[in-house]
Amino acid sequence: MAYRGTYRTKSGRNRFRFAFEKQPDGDVRAYIENQPSYEGRATDGHSTHRYSDGSRRYVCYDPMPDNLDDAIEVAKAWADHTEEYVRTGRRF
Repeated sequence: MAYRGTYRTKSGRNRFRFAFEKQPDGDVRAYIENQPSYEGRATDGHSTHRYSDGSRRYVCYDPMPDNLDDAIEVAKAWADHTEEYVRTGRRF
């Protein structure tokens, strides 16, 4: 399963593009294909809630979703929280 989608944040200010891929263990990862700049904020995995898979980054969530619908909702929430983090510096 591979599905691509674009999400415009609730504020309407930013767009994020994701590729959703089912993993052998059943998890569905939301790979981040495009996102706005962190504008000088910390970009480490802990601060941004991102994991790395080689050169690709994906949304960090526990437990990882096991279906596409849940993965899409997690990605949307992550995008909205990321936008707030960039704007205010408040971590999530």
